[in-house]
Amino acid sequence: MHQSKRVLLVENPNAGAREKQVLLNDLREGLLSAGFSVEQESEPEKIRQHIHAASRSEENTLACVICAGGDGTIGMVANWTDATTPLAILPLGTENVLAKQLGFHVDIRQLIDRISSSKTFSIDAGEANGHLFLAVASVGFDAEVVRLLSAQRTGHIDHTTWIAPILRAIGGYHFPLIRVWTEGKKKAIHTRWAFVLNVPRYALGLKFVAEGDCTDGQLDLCCFRGGHWWNGICYFIGVVFGWHRSWRDTHVEQVTSILIESDESVPYQLDGDPGGELPVRIRVLPGRLTFVGSSPDS
Repeated sequence: MHQSKRVLLVENPNAGAREKQVLLNDLREGLLSAGFSVEQESEPEKIRQHIHAASRSEENTLACVICAGGDGTIGMVANWTDATTPLAILPLGTENVLAKQLGFHVDIRQLIDRISSSKTFSIDAGEANGHLFLAVASVGFDAEVVRLLSAQRTGHIDHTTWIAPILRAIGGYHFPLIRVWTEGKKKAIHTRWAFVLNVPRYALGLKFVAEGDCTDGQLDLCCFRGGHWWNGICYFIGVVFGWHRSWRDTHVEQVTSILIESDESVPYQLDGDPGGELPVRIRVLPGRLTFVGSSPDS
């Protein structure tokens, strides 16, 4: 996989349980014992500088970048690395959607073995207004909850942290109409919720498009037209049991490039972090990301 034995360990100080430092110390010691040199960093600007320096010099090439955090940490790093830099994940976030999809666990020995192997695999990424997302981009109620949570976040979060912003969104979000333009279509999809997925798995294990494939060069679009919070309860139940695909107010298709817009102020989110407000142009970047180990589908 590589000749370099340099590893950059990226830590998100806001992610992880109480035993995080024990895990990071064990990982660092294990990598040193395996013959790697380890540089550990938690400040975003210094992380970016490390990655850019490695990309400019063969002498500073990285064996891999380990993302110790959640989906947002991986997304931050992926936006700074090129397509050939191997990534690894020590999942310390709340949902860890991508780690679960790709078979990364909180198992230090397994992670070191993956890094030490000669194997890598590639997956697609999505790009929204120039920023990468790895698992999902969404527009509407879901993104409003993310926006509200981000505004009040002060440290590590767990599932209970989401309760207050969900209740605030139920009381204040009015479900503006959004338009989704897919390539080659002359008519927009009019909807209230939109999910653009690179992997089939979403938060809480939900699968909007169960057959989704992060290596097929396409993104999966799932739209819901209902404009009330109680519609969201119905959609949740429908996705859990796989009923939603047969409903008339659901739209699912594969896309490579789309534009989502609205006449009102509507937020979008990328992998659990606020992305901004509409309009947003989204496209797939085939094979944009490289990870250590064997593909979970192999």
